[in-house]
Order: sequence, then C-alpha cells, then structure tokens
Amino acid sequence: MKTKIGFNLRQVCGENIIVAEGEENIDFCNIISMNETSAFLWKEAQAMDNFTIEDLAKRLVGEYEIDEATAINDIAKLVAQWGETGIIEGDDIPQLSEKSNETSAETKANTVEKEEPAKEKKGFFKKLFG
Repeated sequence: MKTKIGFNLRQVCGENIIVAEGEENIDFCNIISMNETSAFLWKEAQAMDNFTIEDLAKRLVGEYEIDEATAINDIAKLVAQWGETGIIEGDDIPQLSEKSNETSAETKANTVEKEEPAKEKKGFFKKLFG
C-alpha cells in the first residue's frame, strides 16, 4: 500500500486534517480529521514508499505503549478506513469487516431524518445563496 500523492496532513485550528492538493484531487470532497495517533501513522506511511500494516505496527509499538497484536488490529481498521476514503492505494488494502458494515447499515436504517424548516440565510451566505 502507499499514500496517494496530493493528500497531505495539515494542522488547522489545532486539528490534524488531511488536505487534498493538486488538480488530480480537485473532486475530493471529504474532510478527514485525524487524532494524534492516526496523524503519527499517516506521517510514517508517507515517509515510506510502500507500507504494510506490520510496518506501521512496529512504528506504533515503538512510539506508544501498546502490544503488537492490538496495534495490528487497530491499524488494519484504520488502513481500511483510509482505503474507503480513497487516500491510499494498493492491492492489499484491507476491507472493513462485515460486522462493521452491518452496524453502520443498522444505524443508518434506524436513523430517522427529520425535516427542519428552512432557515433564512443571513449576511454573507444570503448574498451568495440568496
């Protein structure tokens, strides 16, 4: 696996955010916020030409007090999420487990969307979106 070119970690208002840069990423419309640990792993992954879950696990174990089995399990989930968002590429990107997908499908199915009355736009947004 490797990180896609043009996706860089930036600090915005104290938050770690992945920013899409370059024309090839112009249609990327996600905002990806990373905690301290995932930001550390992103930097490590970007420093390597290609990486594996085991590569990142070794670096995580070396940086934090965590056992290797937990590190591998957590990184597999994280890398699967990165794969779903499209910020990494490769043939060996793990898939999120079906249990995770079922839970999210159940959550979506159980979520009742409520229609809220349209709010009047004010100021700057009124000028733009009238």
